[in-house]
Amino acid sequence: MSAGAFATADASLAGLDPALPHLGKVMAEASRTPGFSRHDTRWTPGERCVLAYRVTSLVGTDTFVAWEVTPEGATRHDYRADPALPGLAAAADEVAVSDLLGARLGTGMVRGCVIEPVRYRPGSRCVLRYRLRTDAGTHVLYAKVFGSTGEKASASTVPAALTELAAAAPRWLLARLVLTWPDHAVLVHEGVGGRCLSDVLRDPAVPPRARARLAYRLGTLLARLHGLPVAAPTRNGTDLLRVVSDSLAAVRKVDPNAGRRLTAVLDRLSSWLPSPGAQVLGHGGFRPGQVVATGNRLTLLDLDGACRCAAERDLGAALAHLLWQGVRHAGERPAIEAAARAFVTGYEQRAGLVDPDALSWWQCLALVSLAGRRYRRLEVDSWHRVPALLDCLERLVAALPTRTPAPLAGHLLDRHAMTRALRPELVPVAAEPAGLDVTAARQIKHAPGRRTVLQYVVRGLRPGAPTRLIGKTFAQPHRAALADANLRALADGPFKDRGALRVPEPLPSPLERGLMLYRHCGGVPLDRLDGLPALAGVRAAARWLARLHRSEVVLARRLDLRAESADARAWASLVADREPGLLGLAWRLADGWTRAAQLTPPGADVPIHKDFHAGHVLVDIAVTVIDLDEARMGDPALDLAHFCAYLDLRADPAQADALRRAFLDEYATLAGRPALGRTAHFGAYTWLKIAKQLVLGTGPHRCAEGPARSREVARALQRGLECLDA
Repeated sequence: MSAGAFATADASLAGLDPALPHLGKVMAEASRTPGFSRHDTRWTPGERCVLAYRVTSLVGTDTFVAWEVTPEGATRHDYRADPALPGLAAAADEVAVSDLLGARLGTGMVRGCVIEPVRYRPGSRCVLRYRLRTDAGTHVLYAKVFGSTGEKASASTVPAALTELAAAAPRWLLARLVLTWPDHAVLVHEGVGGRCLSDVLRDPAVPPRARARLAYRLGTLLARLHGLPVAAPTRNGTDLLRVVSDSLAAVRKVDPNAGRRLTAVLDRLSSWLPSPGAQVLGHGGFRPGQVVATGNRLTLLDLDGACRCAAERDLGAALAHLLWQGVRHAGERPAIEAAARAFVTGYEQRAGLVDPDALSWWQCLALVSLAGRRYRRLEVDSWHRVPALLDCLERLVAALPTRTPAPLAGHLLDRHAMTRALRPELVPVAAEPAGLDVTAARQIKHAPGRRTVLQYVVRGLRPGAPTRLIGKTFAQPHRAALADANLRALADGPFKDRGALRVPEPLPSPLERGLMLYRHCGGVPLDRLDGLPALAGVRAAARWLARLHRSEVVLARRLDLRAESADARAWASLVADREPGLLGLAWRLADGWTRAAQLTPPGADVPIHKDFHAGHVLVDIAVTVIDLDEARMGDPALDLAHFCAYLDLRADPAQADALRRAFLDEYATLAGRPALGRTAHFGAYTWLKIAKQLVLGTGPHRCAEGPARSREVARALQRGLECLDA
């Protein structure tokens, strides 16, 4: 988009998000400034918008500036001062780069160095072009600077898979790695001349047959990448479903109809996830735009997201981008579609046949993500083309296999129907498979629109006696897979020994139908104990939590303070609606915690429970912690604050204080003394959550209606404000 088009688009967006009143001012200022053109945008309605502008001087040199707009205001910084890219200042320093490269290149002294910023995504990464003049001639290199991924910014590192790839990949597959600069999270590669392959494939000046040949080579190139034996993080369909689902807020804000259509597609995709099959080394963001064509040679770029995944993920993503090109360039659609077919043929010729159903599923998911990005990035000039993209997407979804399992919602308490549903899953682990039978079913808890907890009695799992199972069914089936993955990661990791500290034992489950199963756990909930048993219980809970926090298990999700801030505001709105007299207190706490969350540096990144309280701790000869659905990587202070706040809901303040001190002391002996400031910070968050639960009548602590409830809610809000002042 031209600078003038951006200015027009920015003017039309000024009032788009009333919760970000400064957004219009920032866009207006940028549009009035000569040389400014919008380069990158990430918008989360009601929460945040980050804008990067390319600034071109009168003599043609470029730099970048960025704004971060929140409900509280807007801050601007030069790209070299990005706090989440601590290595960028050194990587953009001509003297530092000359000294480093002069010593490493072996081509003599660097006589001159010109550094040009090429691409910049605030808080994430930056690409710089180095033009070096040495005794041996002129060299063009590219540096990529990496940002933090949830940990402290100063801990930014180059993804480990990238350095391993540089060593393992054939010379022709990737641009040659010149050096790594680990102190600053920088990789420096040779420059690669040529054209972006996505430009070639839609170029009417290139004959369709030549485009098809290049697409065929692209397929063989991807097959060779998939065959490399390089370790990388594993990513599955559930991971990406969650990310894509969370990204649709911008679509719903701008175009509710498109938001509804995309949500319906996601619901269809989450009702059946293809089998992951063999895991390969995937690109993680594969598309023709990530490939440079130099004659017939193709070179891969931007493998920052390299992961172990299903082969169809990369294939589906590339097909989605080719389809989008066909929508945008309708006159070239036949040639682009022929190139897409050649691409798959080239891949299968080298790597073998792929699952066509899985390929369609991944293509559809990539198309949902692609459509969502048009809004999240505020690409106004593309919005009118999204309906045509959605038409194509819905046709693809309609052609997916009709083997989607029937929903269980209407049969959860029908023991005969549940026998038929569970038998295929449980027979492999049953002691008496022929006699496997659900003999009883009852509902324990129901949260409308979210999940239902049930208990089943099953005969045949063990000899002689029936077995009690707990089942959780989720409104969104992929959340069952997430919950099951959490439980299995912990049951196979830090709690594998089944000793005094445990998690429930997961069982094979019909996850594609939204149901996960685990064995019923014996014990008394800790919040029902008093006296010495309660004291022993909180100490055991502290030992369990310390083991979790000190473990090396890596969970799929991560704590997102921006999302939690949005939740806090929603909670405050709900409390104010139910208790109008407490509106001021509720919003003071929500706004105060949100500001604190923005200003507080990230803490440690460890596995956390996220909903840890005494009601989820079952005390018997062993201590078992349940309800790990929300477990993720995050700050351990959240679990500590959460547990202590719920202890303080006990009727006897003296006993609650004694239990809290015993819990924290026991935890400190194993995992170190928690940071008081961080614990207090998450205490404020927890007390607001408690206030929300009190007005809804949910959560482990219930109170009466009327004045008694108002007093309890006010007390929770006051306690939260006290935490902010601590």
